[in-house]
Amino acid sequence: MDPKINMRCLLLFFVLLTSFSLEAQTGVNFSEITWEEAQIQSKQEGKLIFVFGYVTWSEPCAVMDEYTFGDAEVGSYFKNQFINIRMDMEDFPGVSIAEDLGITAFPALLFVNDQGEVVHRGCGALDADELLSLGEKAKGENNLSELLKRYNQGEKSLDLIKLLSENLESACMDREWIAERYFDQTDRNLWMDETSWVMLNLNVSDPYSEPFQYLMSYHDMFALKYGKDTVDAKIYNVLIDQLIGIYEGEDLTYFATQSLRHLMRQIDFNDKSELVSLVELKKADLKNDWKNFAIYASKVVVEQQVTDPDQLNEFAWKFYLHVPEKEHLENARKWMEQVLDQYPYATFYDTYASLSFKIGDQKEAIKYGKKALQAAEVQGEDLFHYKNQLELFQLRK
Repeated sequence: MDPKINMRCLLLFFVLLTSFSLEAQTGVNFSEITWEEAQIQSKQEGKLIFVFGYVTWSEPCAVMDEYTFGDAEVGSYFKNQFINIRMDMEDFPGVSIAEDLGITAFPALLFVNDQGEVVHRGCGALDADELLSLGEKAKGENNLSELLKRYNQGEKSLDLIKLLSENLESACMDREWIAERYFDQTDRNLWMDETSWVMLNLNVSDPYSEPFQYLMSYHDMFALKYGKDTVDAKIYNVLIDQLIGIYEGEDLTYFATQSLRHLMRQIDFNDKSELVSLVELKKADLKNDWKNFAIYASKVVVEQQVTDPDQLNEFAWKFYLHVPEKEHLENARKWMEQVLDQYPYATFYDTYASLSFKIGDQKEAIKYGKKALQAAEVQGEDLFHYKNQLELFQLRK
């Protein structure tokens, strides 16, 4: 063989090998070093440490691993600017860091100096551009630690309030405390100025706090100054978050629901009727007032355009158990028809069949009772309930 051909083949091999190596090195290259070694390297090289705080069960963490960290531009930038390490936030030392920093959302994206102090942070699954922007902010003069320093030194400028609020939100950090401090240190006569409105709008979420009560009391004046739609949106969002907390079990007391009803009576605002329906629904549920439960559940499904299959199924099953009126039962059966078009699961078949039985449509009840039993067998569920329901449907003469 011609030695020149051999040489050309050899050169081609090295070119391909080099290209492969460069391709393999694209994306963020995380160092396999300890936390202490990362701090030493940070001091030696004058670079911040970037910590990808993950948990193994988090889908957003997996998304960043698969897509964002594989981006070539991200890899090049983070290699040059930071010392990059991964840290399981449910293993030591990550679990201790997560506890100290109050991290509850993953992934946590931390930028730390050589003293172990967090100078900037983000959270959640970011795309390549968002992560690059976060890295730039970490190195800039308006990183989170600098903004907090200025705020703690007493600065109350509108620009600072906006920047700090934005950065705390993007880091999934509590913002209530900055609002509490601001309003504690600000004369009440200034609570309607632009800076106070921005602070209230961005950072107040407690409907029983003084600033929010002030907003409710002077709703019309705020609406004239900052726009009714904007002010009403703030009121709606705070109240709906409070109501979601009640529904999700953070506060299941009848008192909490009654307090929210009383709060909403004070003023009129856009979409108030939707919240009233939700509150009245919860009140009826807590009191086992099934007549009003049926009325308000039907209103909520329409007003909130409820499509979540589990939520519709929960409403419909309570109708089966407690609501006698045929009109409401027919309505609930229509919800389940829509659910079954997309989600042919045993529990949904069973609810549809049970509603049909209560309405008096025995043939439909038996048909879908059998479908429920078959689906339960396929899905590996306990069959006891489904067999009992089907026997009940078949007994009616």
